[in-house]
Parts: sequence; structure tokens; C-alpha cells
Amino acid sequence: MATQGQHEVTQTVDKTDATSLQRTSAHSESLSALRASGLLSRTTGLTVLPEVTSQDDLLTFKHRDELRYQKEHLLGRGGMGEVQLALDQDIGRRVAVKRLINEDDPRALARFVDEVRTVGNLEHPNIVPIHDVSVDADGSLFFVMKYVEGETLASIIDKLASGDEAAHRRFPFEARLDLFTGLLRALQYAHDRGLVHRDVKPENIMVGRFGEVMLMDWGIARRTGGDGLRADHPTTVRAAGETLDGTVIGTPRYMSPEQASGQIAELDGRSDLYSAFIVLYELLTTRSYIEPTASVIQSVAAARDRQPPKVTDPVFSNPHQNSVPSELRHFLRRGLATRKEERFADASDVIHELEKVRSGACAVQCPLTFIKANSTRYERFLDAHPLLGMLTTAIALCACASGLIAWAMLLLFRFAS
Repeated sequence: MATQGQHEVTQTVDKTDATSLQRTSAHSESLSALRASGLLSRTTGLTVLPEVTSQDDLLTFKHRDELRYQKEHLLGRGGMGEVQLALDQDIGRRVAVKRLINEDDPRALARFVDEVRTVGNLEHPNIVPIHDVSVDADGSLFFVMKYVEGETLASIIDKLASGDEAAHRRFPFEARLDLFTGLLRALQYAHDRGLVHRDVKPENIMVGRFGEVMLMDWGIARRTGGDGLRADHPTTVRAAGETLDGTVIGTPRYMSPEQASGQIAELDGRSDLYSAFIVLYELLTTRSYIEPTASVIQSVAAARDRQPPKVTDPVFSNPHQNSVPSELRHFLRRGLATRKEERFADASDVIHELEKVRSGACAVQCPLTFIKANSTRYERFLDAHPLLGMLTTAIALCACASGLIAWAMLLLFRFAS
């Protein structure tokens, strides 16, 4: 969960599923019974490692009856949970501890359980790992994650938008593309394992002190198939169940058109990639793709109908930075296509195309990309054949000089006559 918290909107279908409501009620009663039985407080999150002291070569071990995770301060709070910074008094490191705000809400608890099991099965450098799950002395569930010392991508974009010189020095366009690549790597891994995140946004992306990128908050992730999440194991069954078609869930400003339309059955990795391209758009232009002041209904409507910006859109020019390069504008337009069939097929496809763009081997889509692509080809030709390159360059320069001389002589002749 990012420090800014998760903002979630749910638009339910009109038809009520009575059976689902009965199951929810029964589940709620079972939770109350579980608390009353004391089973949830059997483990109270105490330290297990003893305090070790040494005196005159004599080792002494003293049992410590302390809370293992000592709270320090609040990192963030969202609609369903909060994240606190804590000190792990067994290992001696700072960690992030996520707790539910309201455990009496069965669906929130089910999503909490899903998030633990989902992230617990994702092991990737760009996804924050879970270290532990337990209950405190009050019987409240919590899970422990790696603490990423840094800031959210939303904070970085805000600094870039305000013209912060230090932020612009640290994050030129190339560095921003590095951040985007880290996000793509996380999505590539998750999609390969059959998971769609459904809430990709700057607030859910952490950037560490050394540039590491972490995709956070998998609470509303959805299974779409795949072979990586140990579906054969009984504890990996999705506790929250499947979302009904017609339900809108996520953050409206970053939804794909199909997600904003409630087409749950149609959601796949391309929906996450669309959200990722909105993040890239805001990272490059420092402007919002959909106005943050819009209401929820307006944001959902804009997410359904928003057309990608034109290459000549003034948004690509900014007084605090150079204009966004033309090849990146075309790259953005494809990633933000309204019809998913016109977008990139998957994260691997995006990464491959981005590598081509960054290497100068971009597709020719306008006069500027034609010049850039051919300049890159000529530079590579010079690297591969330096002598031949020097010769052709000299011939070209001589031809240009001859043309200039002939043009000058023609002007003199006309002036003389």
C-alpha cells in the first residue's frame, strides 16, 4: 500500500445476489465466534529471539516478553487499511505493517486475506515482499512488508510539476523511463502468473532512495488465469470471490475504458498497461490525464471516452523542462488507444518497443522520427565502417561545397550581367 493510501470506488449492479448476502452474514458470524474462542489471540506477535549478553566468556540468554513489531508512526491510510512504520525487535529492522481499519466488514477482511496470499506468492524485485502475517494482543490481523525508504511516484510527479530543480536533475526523461520500465517488469511478472492489478497509479508505486521501483497494494488484484499462483493449493483460493460484470472498481482517473465500463470479464493485462501508460503520460508531461477535481462520475465517464492526445498537443511542452521527444509521443498514443486491440499485446511487447525507442531505432511516423531514425542508422554505419563512413562523409561535404560554389557563381554571373 502506498503512503497516500488506496482510493476505491465500487458501482454495484442493480440485481442483488441473496445467496451472496447469506454467505457474507455467515462469514461475519464465524469471525465473531473465532474471536470469542480466543483462537485469533493465541499468537500475540511477541518476540521469540532471546537477548544475548556476554561477560567473561559467559553467554547469558534472557527471554524478552516484548511486542515484536513496535509501532513508530503512520505511513498512510486508505479506505480499507492503514500502514504503519514499525521496528522489528527480533531482527532489528524497520518494516511496514498493514492492518485493517474495520475487521467487522467481511468483504474488507476477505480482500485483506486475498492480498496477503496474492503478494505472498509474488517474488519479484519490483514487488514489495511480505515478511510475516500474525495477530496482535487484541486479536487483530496484520501483515508485515518490506519498508521501502523513499517516496511515491505521485510525490515525484508533484515535485516535477512544481519545477523543483533537484527533482528535474534527478529525474530527466531517461531516468523517468527507467522508472516506467521497473513498473513494466512488475506487471510482466504478475500477468505471466495470471494476475491483473486493477489499481496501477502513482500513489501505488514507490521509488526507493537508489531508484528501485516497487508496485504496491494488490488488494483488488484479480485472477485471469495463468500457471504461477499455485492454484492447486487450497489456501490460495480467492477469499473475496469474483467481481460481478457491471461492477466498477479501482481508481477512476487511472482506469482503462473497459475497466470504467465494468467489463470485468474482458479485463486482462492490457487494462493494467493502459493504466501504466497514464502513469507514464503524467510522469513525462507532469500533467494529469484526467482532471483530479472531477467528480467520481465525471472521472469514470472520462476514463471511458478519453481519446489519446495528439502528437502536437501543447501538453507535451512545459516551461520547467524540454519538450517530450516526438518518438515518446507516438509511443504514448499507442499505449493510450481507446480500443485495447490497438494497444500493445503485453508488457514484453511494451518493453521491446521502449528499448527500440530509447536506442533511436524508433518507427518512422512523422518527419521528426524520420530524421531521428535515419540519424541513428547513419551513426551505427559509422561505428561499423569508420573508414567508409569518413569517405562518404567527405564526398558528401565536397558535394555540398561544390553546390554552394556553383550557386554563388551563378548569382555573381546574374549580378554582372
